Amino acid sequence: MKDSFSELEKKLKVKFNNLDYLKEALTHRSYLNENSNWPYEDNERLEFLGDAVLELVVSDFLYRNYPDLREGEMTTLRATLANTVSLLESANKFRGCRAARWHPRKVRAP
Repeated sequence: MKDSFSELEKKLKVKFNNLDYLKEALTHRSYLNENSNWPYEDNERLEFLGDAVLELVVSDFLYRNYPDLREGEMTTLRATLANTVSLLESANKFRGCRAARWHPRKVRAP
């Protein structure tokens, strides 16, 4: 198990201070349905927080770097940048990483 998280750290070029948060972040609720002994919660609460952070970061970037865009244009662009499909494409770069925990037949791309 530890090796799978080390693998992810290498791919991301990041050293995590608290692997428990990482394990929770990578645990889909479908995994918990069939692995009741897994000691971590699913990632839904962290996903909620992450969505808010992502929206703030993208909003700040657009606001600072595109001063000629109007509010509606920035909103549309932010939605495009932070939508599920574009995030899934980024996540797919790490497909095969053994750190993620989900039931492969129950989690599908939108």
